[in-house]
Amino acid sequence: MNKLRNTILIILSAVSVMPIVSIASPPAAPSMEDREVSSVAGTADHSQFEVLQQEFDYAPDVTEACLECHTEAAKQVHKTFHWTWKKEVDGVEMGKSKNAFNNYCVSALGNESCTQCHVGYGWRNKEFELDAEENVDCLVCHDKTGTYKKSAAMSGHPYYEDTKVGARIEKAVDLSFVAQHVGDPGRENCLACHAVGGGGNGVKHGDTDLSLLNPEFALDVHMSPDKLNFTCQNCHSADDHQISGRYYDRKSFIDYELDMGRSDRDGSNVSCESCHSSTPHNDRDIDNHTAKVACASCHIPEMARGPYLTKLSWDWSTAGDLKNGKPYSIDEEFDGVTHHAYMSKKGTFTWGRNVVPEYRWYKGELKQITFLDNIDPSKAPIDINPPTGGYQDPKARIWPFKIHRGRQPYDTELNHFLPIKLYGRKGTGAFWTEFDWPKALTAGARLNDVEFSGQYDFIETNGYWPIKHMVAPKEQALECEACHGRPSRLQGLNDFYLVGRDRYNLVEWFGVLAIWGTLGGMLLHVGYRVVSAYRRKSSSQVQS
Repeated sequence: MNKLRNTILIILSAVSVMPIVSIASPPAAPSMEDREVSSVAGTADHSQFEVLQQEFDYAPDVTEACLECHTEAAKQVHKTFHWTWKKEVDGVEMGKSKNAFNNYCVSALGNESCTQCHVGYGWRNKEFELDAEENVDCLVCHDKTGTYKKSAAMSGHPYYEDTKVGARIEKAVDLSFVAQHVGDPGRENCLACHAVGGGGNGVKHGDTDLSLLNPEFALDVHMSPDKLNFTCQNCHSADDHQISGRYYDRKSFIDYELDMGRSDRDGSNVSCESCHSSTPHNDRDIDNHTAKVACASCHIPEMARGPYLTKLSWDWSTAGDLKNGKPYSIDEEFDGVTHHAYMSKKGTFTWGRNVVPEYRWYKGELKQITFLDNIDPSKAPIDINPPTGGYQDPKARIWPFKIHRGRQPYDTELNHFLPIKLYGRKGTGAFWTEFDWPKALTAGARLNDVEFSGQYDFIETNGYWPIKHMVAPKEQALECEACHGRPSRLQGLNDFYLVGRDRYNLVEWFGVLAIWGTLGGMLLHVGYRVVSAYRRKSSSQVQS
């Protein structure tokens, strides 16, 4: 074991450390001199366990110690999407580790820095032992000290020694201290990865960033300490380490089965109706909307509503430009926040804050295109993971989305998308090291088992991210005119007639005729009554 351990550490340490790019730094972790945990997290004080009262210099040894009591934990984790990073859908495996991609860094295979957020140790290539229980990282989800950090350069291992990362120094993790202070996962554990995906805080999701660590009530009514103070697990419940929510093979909610209680969902789905029912407003007109409109559409009026920006577009075709043979970046300020507008490593970006979402029909599932699928370049921009559903589908609701616009490489001969080898040492073809597109695409295709003709170009794409967090107070919910007016937020949904937004000539003329016909009929009736009264009066006078 010691020989194997030393070999792994030597190999991992030889890889250059990649600076982490972000638009804002996450909250600083406690210093090693000020590492006090306020209370025991959970029902057991792990500092009292003898198996943990030792010096650990290798993270998998901590896992083996955990498994002495939690005997089934690793086996359970091995069955989760957090571990496999793939699911089988219609006979095709897809996920971060197989076939699927996005329009950010495109593919995890070829960008080993992604593995710093994998719940394991050492996933660098296809030789990673997915069935090895000691490779499971218990601490990334259960650390309660705030001092545990995983290294991109070491494929998800923690920092074993003080390491310079960019302009900062990451302190070595005291594994013994962390192992003795574990508990139920908190929002800090979840957001450490889910808030910084795509290369920085708030980059990927329009509704998830580090402001949710301690949000004001006006930002998120559920997670704010001012009121409910929810953790992520209050909604994303777990059973045998399976976290409820949407995966490639599983819908995120089943709102069309109205009033289904939380206990009946078996921890596999999440929806507002689970707690609030489908008629929470005590107003018939508003409650009738829930048959076609998701709660989020009205109660999350904008995305990126906190202090951080979210990325709206990413153009890879401009990446690779150098100055004096060296990469460079251009920073700009938007809404008081400084961000990268261009990077030689990644290309050109646009950002936004307090952005109005775009709306689409959605029934909890996205149709993911993979590297195996052929595309028609004439139909660009290509929707790489479009939501499914429509007005006639009783399962679908109108949902708010962040639609991330991308421009990414594809094979012009074979007409499929191409992965990029981004991360690695010189000589591996890594784009972030060599800035050579043909080499990076060749290496990326080889790593992902994708055929590459050698001919490539860049094509526009749309990536869809449903907006579900940062629920605003009810006073900030959308007014009727936001949709039933001109302009309308639902301008992109044209498969149904929306009162106040739409005008059809036949309907308009029918309305005009109905109004004027009614007025005409009233005038004729009044005239008839007047004439009749006059005749009766004249007749009575003649008789008298």
